[in-house]
Amino acid sequence: MTAALRYEIARLRTLRSTWWLTFGVLLVGVGFTAIASLIIRVSLRSDDLDGQELSGDMAKFYVDAAMTQFSIVDPMFYLVAFVAAIVGVLAWGHEYRHGMIRATLTAVPQRWAVFAAKYLVVAAWVALLVVTSCLLSLLVSAIFFLGIDVSYAPMHILATIGRHVLYSVLVTWLAMSLTVLVRHQTFALVMLFLWPMGVEVLLRTFALIISGVQNNDAYVEATRFLPFNAGGRIMQTFGTLPGGDFGLQSNLDTFGDPLSLWGGVIVFGGFVALLVAAAYSAFATRDA
Repeated sequence: MTAALRYEIARLRTLRSTWWLTFGVLLVGVGFTAIASLIIRVSLRSDDLDGQELSGDMAKFYVDAAMTQFSIVDPMFYLVAFVAAIVGVLAWGHEYRHGMIRATLTAVPQRWAVFAAKYLVVAAWVALLVVTSCLLSLLVSAIFFLGIDVSYAPMHILATIGRHVLYSVLVTWLAMSLTVLVRHQTFALVMLFLWPMGVEVLLRTFALIISGVQNNDAYVEATRFLPFNAGGRIMQTFGTLPGGDFGLQSNLDTFGDPLSLWGGVIVFGGFVALLVAAAYSAFATRDA
């Protein structure tokens, strides 16, 4: 296992695509935060902001949104996670596309070790990218909003970062597993973005139409169990409340509407676990 980890670390850090994607993740995260912060700051007069104090739910929303490009809001996407997940797709995709998987298995014959090492090393890399993106985004937004006193608990910042790390790692493992199953990195890359941002959106739209025609909300309510829709609940803490107001969503039932954090972990995490198991079975039994 140690040899497999060293091999995978060396392979990952020596690929140019890894570094291009690393800078791309930071550009997407920090760049979007900077643009959004600048627009908000310019659109408001200085005397409307300077000297104000933010606390409670407003402070939570301000800090969390700044760190995560508003992905805490249901149903926003966390684009950083999907860009980072490309590292996982290429971790397997390069191997199959260029026939390097044979060289990898020659260097490390234990397939279980190769499989585990890829998932662990890529997960660590993605986690580091997400943490760096969150902290840099928070710093950039703080610079743009100098003069505002934000009363906020550091432990909540860590909890928010932890939620996004968990979601990003799960998305990456899902993309890696799909790549192993189909052994085609282009198809995996397309599906990584097409399924959550296209297929599930269409399914929710169809469910909304059918529910409206039949006057039955069961179809719309069932869409909360779609994989990426459920996965978003790992990060999303702000959204529509009963009565139509917008605010902090707390004290949610595990499998209620919307799902709670643990509901999202169970549904999305379970789906990812099934794909990982299928990918390992295929990798361990078929020809390289």
